Amino acid sequence: MARQAMCYDFSKLSGTLAKLPQFAVLVQGMREMYSRNSESGETMMSGKFLARASAFSLTLFLAACGGGDGSSPLNGGPGNGDGDQPDVGSIQLLASPVSIGSSEASTSDLTVLVKDNKGVLMNGVDVEFSSTNAGTLQVERGTTDESGTAIATLSPTGDPRNRTVEVKAIAGRLSDSVDIEISGTALSISGPSSIAFGDSASYRIQLTDSDGNGIANQAVNLSSNSQLETSSLTTDANGTIDVTLNAGTTGGTDTLRASAFSGDATVSAAKTISISSDQFEIVSPAANTEVLLNTPQTITMRWLENGTPVADGRIVSFSATRGTLSPTNGLAQVANGQASIQVRSANAGPSTITATDQTSGLSTNVMIEFVATTPDTLNLQATKTQVGLGESTEVIATVRDPENNLVKNQVVTFQIKEDGSNGSLSTSTDVTDSQGKARVIYTGGGTGSGRDGVTIIANVGTNISDQVNLTVAKQALRLAIGTGNQIEEPDTVRYIKSYLAVVTDSNGAPIDGAEVELSVLPVRYRKGEYLATTDGWVPIATPTQAERDAAEASGEPLEPLNPVECAAEDSNGNGVLDAGEDFNGSGSLEPTNSASTNTPRVNTESDGTATFDLVYPQSHCTWVRVRLTATVRVEGTESVETSEFYLSCLADDLNDTDVEAPGGKYSLYGNARSCSNPN
Repeated sequence: MARQAMCYDFSKLSGTLAKLPQFAVLVQGMREMYSRNSESGETMMSGKFLARASAFSLTLFLAACGGGDGSSPLNGGPGNGDGDQPDVGSIQLLASPVSIGSSEASTSDLTVLVKDNKGVLMNGVDVEFSSTNAGTLQVERGTTDESGTAIATLSPTGDPRNRTVEVKAIAGRLSDSVDIEISGTALSISGPSSIAFGDSASYRIQLTDSDGNGIANQAVNLSSNSQLETSSLTTDANGTIDVTLNAGTTGGTDTLRASAFSGDATVSAAKTISISSDQFEIVSPAANTEVLLNTPQTITMRWLENGTPVADGRIVSFSATRGTLSPTNGLAQVANGQASIQVRSANAGPSTITATDQTSGLSTNVMIEFVATTPDTLNLQATKTQVGLGESTEVIATVRDPENNLVKNQVVTFQIKEDGSNGSLSTSTDVTDSQGKARVIYTGGGTGSGRDGVTIIANVGTNISDQVNLTVAKQALRLAIGTGNQIEEPDTVRYIKSYLAVVTDSNGAPIDGAEVELSVLPVRYRKGEYLATTDGWVPIATPTQAERDAAEASGEPLEPLNPVECAAEDSNGNGVLDAGEDFNGSGSLEPTNSASTNTPRVNTESDGTATFDLVYPQSHCTWVRVRLTATVRVEGTESVETSEFYLSCLADDLNDTDVEAPGGKYSLYGNARSCSNPN
């Protein structure tokens, strides 16, 4: 450490150099050279001589500092800074916990402790975090504070695999790492454990994270000795796949296996299935039979052993995913190799009927569908209500009966009532499916229709109809506005917050040169005062005298309440005090227009974006809620986006309670506990 201090304590440089033998030799040589030059009439050393002498001096000086042991700041030796990196003595990375679940809600808190060479906690040291194996890091404090710590959080967000993630932290030239285990992702298989040979059965496979949430869009590989519909499927939004297994023609044991992911992250499940030599099957009704609502349907199964009916009196248990069984316990006795039960339903939809021998687990099933037949209402919607020239959209009619059941097998007619674009429909009729839906495709014409200029009507039955309005324009617009978490303070009275408007067409392509109109109006305001807390100034409702007296009498601290919120009095937004709007009787409208944009309109650039600023007085932050509205129109198409929020204060202006909060202690609209009171 003596050499290190010598290299960096430049205030002691002269004394240090005098102690170096290399420097003494250098000085003596320079004196002799200068003396010879002086005798020859050259009273000043040339520039080249000075440059060489300086380089020589620097070389000797650095050699003395480095000591030839590989620890100089120029050759990157450990433990020493180079002017850009702090002189860190130790770094320790701690994780709590070191094993987390695979759900996005699972996190591990990371703390880095940085000390100098004397063990003193170091403040203001930058810490660089990194992770392997698709770990997601959120750095909450990347520079150490007075406690010598920097903190971050690790989560599995975006990757539910079971795996080990290495987290590394670097401070100065030192680093530390920790391994965090992510686990809990699993596969499960549900379905019958025994089926008859030659029969088929449905199995549900689910892929879930550690919290039981389904993992969507993940390939699952399947295998079995029996015939499967496919060997690979992709999980749906609930993390599930359904597969049908067709048993062979001989009895025995089969195993259905499923696996997802690969390598060390592979998860798998297996289910052993007994393939019985019995004939155990539902013979009536046929699969996918349609059954009218509230109509009993008899379900009959047949059970043979070696081609001979099983003994009378054997019990078969029936169950149904929709409908009511008769008898209600679902149990039926076998007679002459058959057992029957009835099912009916008051609501439409598919139902899987399962017959099971509770002793052996032998099972079989059939799916039927309960259907409604009496249309009562029709709802017409379009997947897109704004389309471009020549662009298409699906128009969907949904038919329901008086009990709100979806009605199947109904003919729906479609007709264009009005169309300024000269568009077309793909067909004039369609039949409702199991979801009660009938569909057609509308294609926009070659010219704009004007807003809601296309009207399509759908009819079913007698006098049951609905209509939908569409807009055909050159460009179907999408508009979004957003901001960050920074506020500018250009002076002592104003705040400025930057916003971004994004304009695209229906396909997400940016629209260049679109004009975005901007407005900002107040919608609510708060009444109350600021309370000084350890977290800074906090807005509260001003306590009543009774509340203060009660707190004093009980000896308990006063419980602060949220500020009183009031609706903006200018209910029609015309900026004029109309009759009935002065709710608090102050003679003016509250609140006033507290904010404005730095420009009434902006034009998008080639990337479809435009920036603008929201400007407002510092004294209005916290107390006024505004609605920011952006409107864009291109070729007759209009899109509107709004955002509501309370005007925010700069954090530094609220953190220090030794300094008055922006605008003073009280809301500029008073601190009475009633919106009808102007005080």
